[in-house]
Amino acid sequence: MAKIYGIILAAGSAKRMGENKMFMPIGKKNVLERSLSAFEKSGCFNHIIIVCRKKDEKLANIFAKRCLSVPYSIIQGGAKRQFSVENALLSVSGADIVVVHDGARCFVEDYVIKECVKKACETGAAAAGVKTKDTIKKVTDGVITQTVDRTNLVNIQTPQAFSYKLLMDAHKKAKADGFVGTDECSLIERMGIPISFVEAHYDNIKITTREDILHGKHIAGTSMRTGIGYDAHRLQPGLPLILGGVKIEHTHGLCGHSDADVLIHAVMDAILGAAAMGDIGQHFPSTEEYSGISSMILLERLRDVISKQDYNIINIDATITMENPKVAPFVQQMRNNIAKALKIDPSCVSVKATTTEGMGFEGQGQGVSAMAVAMLER
Repeated sequence: MAKIYGIILAAGSAKRMGENKMFMPIGKKNVLERSLSAFEKSGCFNHIIIVCRKKDEKLANIFAKRCLSVPYSIIQGGAKRQFSVENALLSVSGADIVVVHDGARCFVEDYVIKECVKKACETGAAAAGVKTKDTIKKVTDGVITQTVDRTNLVNIQTPQAFSYKLLMDAHKKAKADGFVGTDECSLIERMGIPISFVEAHYDNIKITTREDILHGKHIAGTSMRTGIGYDAHRLQPGLPLILGGVKIEHTHGLCGHSDADVLIHAVMDAILGAAAMGDIGQHFPSTEEYSGISSMILLERLRDVISKQDYNIINIDATITMENPKVAPFVQQMRNNIAKALKIDPSCVSVKATTTEGMGFEGQGQGVSAMAVAMLER
């Protein structure tokens, strides 16, 4: 039986993305995890090599342990793709077939990987791709001069699979000639070796820009949900006034079964509304267990409930309505508290305050209300 090695390229410099795209989440898995999982699911490999930057080796190892049951190794990449592949090839021992895959193509299907391996075993060289759908034009000096017949045109993707000896020979020749190609096929082609075409799928996109992340979330079935929350509590003398987890000095405080943090309650109901999971009373009823409890603790518990349902919290926007005291000095701390409890960045939390200019129960100092909007991603 042929010995198959997989090479997953994850050594990009992230110049266009601003951060390493391999570790950017798309749904419950990041880009690298998705590629590793596809290779694992194919069941083709005796060994997988992950090529990454030296500073990313620890992270890559964490996700490899999580996704792979087959033996794997992690090696340092080169300045260009060709050099990264060469580093990987030099670390291979006794392989018959090597499969090179750009880790950024994280939506590759396992059947495509299997077919590339099968064709490479039969012919020595195979590459995945899709037929070109667009009309292709030739442009000279900014002027369209010709329509190219697209009948035989394809967009090549990865994986690309080859006989180990053939790919090593191609790399040696390219190095001797000073040739640097954009993919492995280009090295094989210049040797006059035919490469079998394996039709893949149009969702096998390459994550290159932030727009690709949005496209990827669509492919992964991610949906956006919005919820609205509202709460109001009566002000009574002698009670502590707690808003957004901040204790504010005042003659009156809010009356309720817990600490009556009206802002946090509105935020919680907004989150539950977005997830269509009822309201606070269903999850945290007025029982002895929750008597006097900090609403920040309840918010943390709600975060765990939401996470188990595969929701990520994108942002929170909340407004407190009260006449006195002024809460502007405490808004930043409220934002920080909410962000910490939900494990999101404070920039994703907005807290505002307004008055009713003496109108209604808020304006007359009888109580405080709050409204919140939450956006969730699933």
